[in-house]
Amino acid sequence: MSRFLTVATLGAIMASLAVTASAQTPTVAMKELAAAADKEGTVLLTWSSDSLGGAEGAQKFQEAINRAYGTHLKISWTPGPAMPNVGHQIAMAASNNLQSPTDVYLGFSRDMASLLQYNLFQTAPWKDYLPDRLTDRVVEHGTFIKVQSATLGFSYNKKLAPSAPKELADFLKPEWKGKIATTSFGAGWDQIAAEDAWGPDKAIAFAEKFAKQVAGFMRCGETERLATGEFVALATDCSDGPSGAAIKRGAPLGRGIEPTVPLVSYFYLAVPKNAVHPNAGKLFAAFSATVEGQKIIREETTTDLDLFPESAEHAKLAQVEKEFGTHFKPADIDWQIGNKAGNDAQKKIAEIIQHSR
Repeated sequence: MSRFLTVATLGAIMASLAVTASAQTPTVAMKELAAAADKEGTVLLTWSSDSLGGAEGAQKFQEAINRAYGTHLKISWTPGPAMPNVGHQIAMAASNNLQSPTDVYLGFSRDMASLLQYNLFQTAPWKDYLPDRLTDRVVEHGTFIKVQSATLGFSYNKKLAPSAPKELADFLKPEWKGKIATTSFGAGWDQIAAEDAWGPDKAIAFAEKFAKQVAGFMRCGETERLATGEFVALATDCSDGPSGAAIKRGAPLGRGIEPTVPLVSYFYLAVPKNAVHPNAGKLFAAFSATVEGQKIIREETTTDLDLFPESAEHAKLAQVEKEFGTHFKPADIDWQIGNKAGNDAQKKIAEIIQHSR
């Protein structure tokens, strides 16, 4: 089990005692949204199977939403490509006056920052739907709803690891050479290279050494390749969601949060302007922020949004802050827009990593 998982789980349980278990009485705005969504009848979702629980998570959301609001929605989930690719599909459809392939877009903070200029997504009176949950801290630009927190770190096979890694620098040790996988696009290096973390020069210098240690590439969700020993570690990974889900299934994996990059990024939900079922999409997005919605996400992925009091992710971050004496800063959409140095460095680092293979 991950070294932060037990503490985080206990913390979430204790915090959840302070949160009302039963659903709140819906506001007038939420009742109106639910009625409009019920008329549409369907929610189309497209994202990967390791995001928000895939098909199983969609089924749980369907049952919970219908139970909470008396609706009869059918949620249709289809496996999709990487998040940036889905965003590109939405943009291309909109530019050709076509309907979006999904009623709800799930994207990372960097994805949303790059798409913001195209004005592809709907605003809504989110706070009217859930006044105590869809606050200004959770909703950005009146459009993007934070649904999960993401920390930069690494996943590894605890049984096969030559040593227990505590930070990224450990992967430069000789015993790790040829045992490490990374992503081909340099996941997380925009944060590592940010001025709030290592800075571009230090990150690029480290990447040049790190690339020589790498044995191959894998996607963040391919945790079975770690469990089988094809690779012993993935550094960096996209978040603790995939490894946490694998650990829950019994995989012999561990996951560490990089203490020298104290940034919290986010995954967001947004409803495209060209959605087929816009009201149903908004209802799904809003419900993701409820206590029940966050519980489903936590059960399916072992992660949630650290901004809520019952959050397991909040407990994980608090444990790292206590152990390493650091303090996490939000790396949200506006932070991503301002992170030009980090984003430019990531492109160079991705080239370094790709050319090393």
